[in-house]
Amino acid sequence: MRPGFSHLELSSVIGVLQAANALETGVQFTWQVASDLPGLVSSSSEVLVRAEPAIGDQYLKDYLFVTGGSNCSGGNWMQRARAMQKLRRPVLLLSDAATAYIRASAPLSGPVTTHWQDARALAETGNYPTVTNRLAENNAGIFTCAGHGHTAEIVIRLLSEVLSPQDCAELTSAMVLETARGFSGEQPKGAGGNFNFLGGKLAKAIAIMEESVEAPLPTAVIAEKAGLSVRHMERLFLTHLDTTPARHYRRVRLKLAGKLITDTSLPVVDIALACGFPSSASLAKAYRHEFGVTPHQLRSGRKGGSAR
Repeated sequence: MRPGFSHLELSSVIGVLQAANALETGVQFTWQVASDLPGLVSSSSEVLVRAEPAIGDQYLKDYLFVTGGSNCSGGNWMQRARAMQKLRRPVLLLSDAATAYIRASAPLSGPVTTHWQDARALAETGNYPTVTNRLAENNAGIFTCAGHGHTAEIVIRLLSEVLSPQDCAELTSAMVLETARGFSGEQPKGAGGNFNFLGGKLAKAIAIMEESVEAPLPTAVIAEKAGLSVRHMERLFLTHLDTTPARHYRRVRLKLAGKLITDTSLPVVDIALACGFPSSASLAKAYRHEFGVTPHQLRSGRKGGSAR
């Protein structure tokens, strides 16, 4: 791991291993937190973790997890991953680490994945035809994964290779999870994929917006596709989200623009067009109105080292 790492992902990995050891299955798991910048390493949420030195391709373990974070493009973790791959030992790259691997290794012949937000950014910046929307993909021993909140499920699925189905069921329950989804499960794409907090019709309308960013649809078309009248859809947005469909749609597009601004070097005008704005000026005006900064200020801050 490196400074700016995802504390959620690290704690999810360790938490599952601790819970597995508590089951007294006869299999005990040990782990080591390592970094090419050892000592006290600060996460993206400013949590300090003590890390041991990660020296080239030495002292390799049975599994390698690489957490996501804001500095995944640096360090020697990719060298260690390649060394693990030669030894046929699993490597799991989570979220931003998966994205960095995809960018560095393209073109790839086998399937790969990453968090769906990064997958969108990849689609805008290059040709990555093998990127899927699955939760995890195995490409010759390199597992690229969505990471984030799915990390615990990934670890449980990995441990199923050495634990019995009964043990895995108990482990899933111990982590207060209803299930540990398989690697081939599809990621939800934004709020529109979550029916737990949004009603079916509202979630469908939001999903249509999230899937139609480059060429925004009129409100009446969205309502028709969602099986709603315009009036009813407006009431749903106002009641549940305290906003209008148009404002929510604009925010969806602006959030994607922000992701592309901070995570890619695309010209702002190209980002504007990709997010449904006719010009860089119109994007800048809308972004400043919504978030208080311009795209230029956001990108300058990112270059100056601000964490995501």
